[in-house]
Amino acid sequence: MYLSIMKKLVFVVVFLIASNVFAQHATVQQIAQQVNQDSLVTYVKQLTGLLPIGSDIIKTRYRGTTGNTQTEEFIKQKLTSWGVAFDEVIFSSTGKNIIAKIPGRRTDRVMMMGAHFDAVGTANPDITVFYPGADDNASGTAALLEAARVCAQYQFPISLHLAFWDEEEQNLVGSKYTAPDYMNKLVGYINHDMIGWSLNNDSVVEIHTASSGHSIELAQRVINIITLYNVPLKPKLMNPGNPNTDHGAFWQNNLTAVGINEIYDGPLMNPHWHRPSDSLATMNIPYFISVAKLGLTALLHEAMDSLNLVGLMHQSINDNFAVYPNPVEDVLLIDNDEAISMQVNIYNMYGNLVSSFQTNNNSPISVQELQSGIYIIEIFTQEKGISRKRFMKR
Repeated sequence: MYLSIMKKLVFVVVFLIASNVFAQHATVQQIAQQVNQDSLVTYVKQLTGLLPIGSDIIKTRYRGTTGNTQTEEFIKQKLTSWGVAFDEVIFSSTGKNIIAKIPGRRTDRVMMMGAHFDAVGTANPDITVFYPGADDNASGTAALLEAARVCAQYQFPISLHLAFWDEEEQNLVGSKYTAPDYMNKLVGYINHDMIGWSLNNDSVVEIHTASSGHSIELAQRVINIITLYNVPLKPKLMNPGNPNTDHGAFWQNNLTAVGINEIYDGPLMNPHWHRPSDSLATMNIPYFISVAKLGLTALLHEAMDSLNLVGLMHQSINDNFAVYPNPVEDVLLIDNDEAISMQVNIYNMYGNLVSSFQTNNNSPISVQELQSGIYIIEIFTQEKGISRKRFMKR
């Protein structure tokens, strides 16, 4: 009888933990539902020359060509029209990355997604053979543009950066140049390179990972997100994953990164890869939309679960303030020396953000609505940076 009761108690505890460790965020679902198929397809048409951009038609996206420059201008025009700020990172006489930035409540931590906008081809202006590069990688670029559009008016716990890489086809030149800049602020990077091909509608999506940073943990979280948000895809974990695209530049710097893409190798790989036949007509549009939504959903879910983000808890953080009383019943106070204004985030022990606000030192914080349990309070000030404390709610 005793053992039976204990087994039931263990089951209940495990069930409660499992049901709360990975919870869906309503805001993430709301934003992901705004992804528009017509928008995504239109971007691909514009990037592959099927639709004009003003008076221009992009005839190639090969490095150093007029078409490559037109693509850069197109990306910048779209970002500007949505009110999204961006940096231009010039890394060579022919190469330029565009990094769109959506500031979060914390700007010192970044969740990032990227895709390369260049394509194979030739710099010969008289060439008559056109390489549209629809799947490789207008598909990933379109997904990134749509992510910028639907996220433009939101603010998240941490910042979002959307990286449009140049010269990936020349051995990841663009991403290799910029990845080291994220050594002390990157929480995780998601890469989209070829997300529009599915031969037999099997819905398989590859999640590429490696033993770099906390990439394996991030990959598992992406797989969980597929189930959590009912994304109609079947994940296939690739460990070690293919390093020959832009997430590889992050792995080289021991940063946390995964690739979310179609099947890369074997008989189910896109036969139009790096050929003139890589066009919109050969893409699987429903699959393309599903993978684009998965990447965005994963990006936003990780930004919302900002304490439990891969790698964040492994940072060494100064513990330079006090909270009292601890345990607390209704009102919590913060003693942070001379700090006047601070950003306060409260997380439960599963890493879920339960409260976020700005306050002044020693201002009373109501915790009456919190359930009994252990919480982490995190404060950020310009003077002292980030600090965390645990407290117990009775």
